[in-house]
Amino acid sequence: MSKQTDAPQFVADLSGGNFAQQLGIAISEVAQGVVANGKKGQVKVTIDIARIGESNQVNISHTLAYVEPTAKGKRSEDTTSETPMYLNNDGSVTIFANHTSQLFKEFERS
Repeated sequence: MSKQTDAPQFVADLSGGNFAQQLGIAISEVAQGVVANGKKGQVKVTIDIARIGESNQVNISHTLAYVEPTAKGKRSEDTTSETPMYLNNDGSVTIFANHTSQLFKEFERS
């Protein structure tokens, strides 16, 4: 079985950390609207993955969409961005290829 991707790190790496920050804001705003207005809200994350050329790189297209209930209706917003990542030999998906992490470890020992 291949190694699984570290999901918290994966989300933290999307758009250089901006996606995780946007997700946190969306969850808070929708929850506040739900409590204040007694209506259902929604936060939706969509992740599409496409291969980049003939390499082990993949393009991660990530969309964050949310609907916040308001007193007279709803407010919605969505944003899409892309982040290139690597499918490593062990099956994990990371922002840096696994073979590059070895370079940093060697440098730290010197």
